[in-house]
Amino acid sequence: MRAALVACLLGILAAIGPLAPAETVPAAHAAPGDVTVEITGTTPAVLRPGLDLVVTGTITNETDEVLADPYVRLRMQTRVPDSRNGLARWLSGETTSGRVETLTLANLGQDVAPGATAPFTVSIPAESSPFGGTPAWGPRGYEIVVSDGGVTGRARSVLLWYPEAIESSGPTELTVLLPLTPTAQEWSTAIEEGVLVGQVAATRITALIEATRNLPVAWGLDPVLLELPTGAAPTDEGPDGQDPTQDPTPTDEVSDAPTGTPDDGAATDAPTADAQTTDAPGATDPTTDPPPSGTAPDDDAAEGDDDDPILIAAELPTFVEMLVEASARRDVVALAYADADAITMARADERTLIDAAADRTAGLLAEREVAVLDDVIWPAATDAPTLAAIARSGPETVVLPADQVPTTGDLTYTPSGRTEITTAGGNVEAVLWDGSLSDTLTAPDLTTAEAQQSFLAQTAVITRERPNDPRGLMAALPRDLGTDPSEIERLRTILDSLAEAPWLEVTSLRSLLGRSVGTEGRSLELATPAGDRLTTAELARLGETWTELDAFNHVLAEPGTLTNAPAVALLSAPSAALLEVPRARGTLTDGATDAVAELRSMITVQAGSSVLLISDASEVPITIDNALDADAEVVIQLDPNDPRLQADEVVPATIPANGTTTVRIPVTAVANGDVTVVVLVLPEAGGTPVAEPSSFDVRVRADWESTGLTAAVVVLGVAFVFGLFRTIRRGGRRYPPEAAATPAEADTPPPPADTKDSR
Repeated sequence: MRAALVACLLGILAAIGPLAPAETVPAAHAAPGDVTVEITGTTPAVLRPGLDLVVTGTITNETDEVLADPYVRLRMQTRVPDSRNGLARWLSGETTSGRVETLTLANLGQDVAPGATAPFTVSIPAESSPFGGTPAWGPRGYEIVVSDGGVTGRARSVLLWYPEAIESSGPTELTVLLPLTPTAQEWSTAIEEGVLVGQVAATRITALIEATRNLPVAWGLDPVLLELPTGAAPTDEGPDGQDPTQDPTPTDEVSDAPTGTPDDGAATDAPTADAQTTDAPGATDPTTDPPPSGTAPDDDAAEGDDDDPILIAAELPTFVEMLVEASARRDVVALAYADADAITMARADERTLIDAAADRTAGLLAEREVAVLDDVIWPAATDAPTLAAIARSGPETVVLPADQVPTTGDLTYTPSGRTEITTAGGNVEAVLWDGSLSDTLTAPDLTTAEAQQSFLAQTAVITRERPNDPRGLMAALPRDLGTDPSEIERLRTILDSLAEAPWLEVTSLRSLLGRSVGTEGRSLELATPAGDRLTTAELARLGETWTELDAFNHVLAEPGTLTNAPAVALLSAPSAALLEVPRARGTLTDGATDAVAELRSMITVQAGSSVLLISDASEVPITIDNALDADAEVVIQLDPNDPRLQADEVVPATIPANGTTTVRIPVTAVANGDVTVVVLVLPEAGGTPVAEPSSFDVRVRADWESTGLTAAVVVLGVAFVFGLFRTIRRGGRRYPPEAAATPAEADTPPPPADTKDSR
């Protein structure tokens, strides 16, 4: 009966006639002397009763001889692979994994010249389906064999058979986790161009979001993508006046230049000088913000290059708005700021930069109103000490590759992706992504059709392993996904095909997190991955620079204009992506360090001469200059190097932009001596200086004032006593005779009138 069916199918294929003529194109992947077969389509992805099966592909002749009208044969397994290993052996060509039967056999209908490529199509009508009766549902390996009687080429794939109704306790759940974070090349371009890295990564990331917009794909979102130029804000409307709740196309979100990779060249539409440098990571001049380390974009970048569109600064708010809008429809895991390398941060001796990055992340998420899952982290890489540090940090769930924490015993099934791991720092809960499923989504050696069918087949085998125990799986995508635009189209095609798989349901990350922790024992196999990591000393120096920079956030009325660029640069330095480009990281950190030093040089204390202090309490005048284009609210503190002079009071001062102010600082002299006094300009008492310290000498002569007063009193007293003594010694005042008579006469009354005469 089966022989008659095969004969019938052969007749049908023979009646189809010759296929399209060969197209002479070089085979990029074939080795000399090979006949290479690629399967480019299996339709439908899941074969149901009543549907035709169509397999398409190409044949490439890399031999030196003509491939004379070769025959094309389709062979299929008669049984479903009993395990994922069996499926893998079939796809790798290691084994036939059971009985294989030929279903079709027909000539191509044309010769294939050396170096040429020809398409083929193999069809099996629904009425001739090999799945008569009640065969088991699931994957069947098949292969296309091409031969002219001499040289043979073959390719293998899988078709999925699923009848109308299958009894099941529930589908296998699948969570897909997509990282949105800049690549090493995007960081290098951003540093070279002196722009925010989101401007460079926007084209690729927008395409990724569009490819997954209609599925509940979870995100790992890097907060650095939410950074905006100073003064910019996400738009209330999409590009060209669109409502952001609509679905903009990638070209709506970025420049109008032709699509290309963001890694090959320079900007298509170069930002204006202000837009391009205001918040450039690593800018060295806080007043003009040129590109890092004095580098400038090359001439080609300024003129534009159609091969590499870079989002212009004016459109960056639209990109951020698109991120915010799309994040509301899915679960989001907040990556560390700039996707910082967890291994580097776990080894840090102090937490200044770690805490600053966490604060920046929280601020950006709150300001942009992006909701994220609490206590879930997804490090780019980890090792045993790092995982122990995560366990000690609190009740966090970590996302890890399953092959780094394998089960301790041999299992006949694929366990759920929810587990608990024992570390030196305690137990930590984890969600594990399946390595084979994840790799299949982006495998470069598979065509899109082959990857699609392999992915579906693996999930079908997993479901068949324990049909009454629906498990939760995770597939995680690589952090540099989309550097080749064909990867994005492949991802879209595979994810769209999942809707055809009744045994599979794409679910949110919350669903996987809500599952019970598996009971399978697991061991740690976490080797430290290679990479040029920051040392603890380098990380500490960056922390000190951050502390100096952060002080300006407390003194300037509008600090963002001057501090944003170096802040982004400092917090981005531990990025896992920058491990691949340490020279670019060095440019970034050097630029940030120079920018902070430049800021500190803009507020200065006028140098003064030595001061003579002759009293025990006085005020010392201090003059401060501010060359920044912003008012500075500071406090001035004196720091004597000797306790003979005390200056316990700090005095607040407002230094106008590009202006000068003078303050008087109270001091107290305790004892005589020469004292060196350092002038500190601080954001607050005890804070980090925002200017280079300046010093002057004070000659303390605290007893001079009292000694001088005492001397003056003594002199005056002596003079008084001396005068009194002289007065007494002269015996009182003496008058001349004529001077003495005058008052006597004046005092004598006139004589009385003569009585005789009167009588």
